[in-house]
Amino acid sequence: MRFPKLLAAAAAIGLAAFPASAQDEAPSDPSSGLSDLESTVNELLEEETSPAGAAEAPAAEPAQPGNALSEADEPTRPAEPEADAEPVEPARPAGRTAPQAPSSPAPTLTRAEQAAVERAAERGRLLIAIARAGILATQDMLTRISDPEGAGITGWIAEPQGNAMDVTFYAAGTDGEAPSAVFRATVNGGRVVSRDIFLGDDRPALNPVQVRMAAARAATEGLDHSACTAQPFNVLVVPPASADAPIDVYQTSAPERRGSFPLGGHFRSTVAPDGTIVETRGFTNSCVDVELPPAAAGAPAPPVGVTHLLDPMPTEIHIFLAQLIGRPLLVATGEPQRVWLVTGERIAEVRP
Repeated sequence: MRFPKLLAAAAAIGLAAFPASAQDEAPSDPSSGLSDLESTVNELLEEETSPAGAAEAPAAEPAQPGNALSEADEPTRPAEPEADAEPVEPARPAGRTAPQAPSSPAPTLTRAEQAAVERAAERGRLLIAIARAGILATQDMLTRISDPEGAGITGWIAEPQGNAMDVTFYAAGTDGEAPSAVFRATVNGGRVVSRDIFLGDDRPALNPVQVRMAAARAATEGLDHSACTAQPFNVLVVPPASADAPIDVYQTSAPERRGSFPLGGHFRSTVAPDGTIVETRGFTNSCVDVELPPAAAGAPAPPVGVTHLLDPMPTEIHIFLAQLIGRPLLVATGEPQRVWLVTGERIAEVRP
């Protein structure tokens, strides 16, 4: 096992679940002797929920925990679990063999590593804001367009506008014409504040950047990616940084039932200005679900522990999952061996 001591340390805090890769063993028996790590995590969580911490949070609107971010306009893709990871037993109560802390702690993060962590957190918050705006705009659209397919809607995209998010549902272009808008909504403050409906022949064409976003979304539909549930992918298109910059498209697996969340089945593809896919990656090598029983009344919900071996630090998907699940994640990575606390807002290394 690559980092049994870190996993045991995480287990000592009282994790709700602990999926790990197949190459790892179950965590060794945790011990109450790891109180330093527990207190560090508690301090980070308190800082996250304190008024000062809240003031530092970005203006993006987070997705509400538990929402299945599903879309009616995406083809259903059956789940195909891959053979790399599987859940292990939940952490057992503390009180047996006391594992020792790593003899060689990971070095302090460099400025470049810290910047990479901040970029991942920023992208994660943007994904949450896009997903939340998509949910609210879809709910509003369905109250006004009873038959989206009949109206020609084939997809949607979202673009930040200050503190607001503009969501456009569009119809694919025909005979070489650009896609056209069918429904537009502006989401701000957790609600739709304005909308436009175009059901006639005078539908406005999407602008060049929107055309590229719609094309990037369409380009990912042919990829050999499988969701980890029977639900269709949620597709989140990140607007390009400039008119000729590449576009990132995220395909994320949607929850299938209450209390169960897919930790796998999430992908990012980068589409070049000419419409070709230049890079694609999965954020896990397997389909692993986390089952969360309801938290006891009046008791704080414990973090969810996971291992992540594909990157030296948590990614934007961990931010997205923490918000979707509604609980912080405690992520163990290596090498070097590190433990990270991930909320729906930020990523922080835990150093006992």
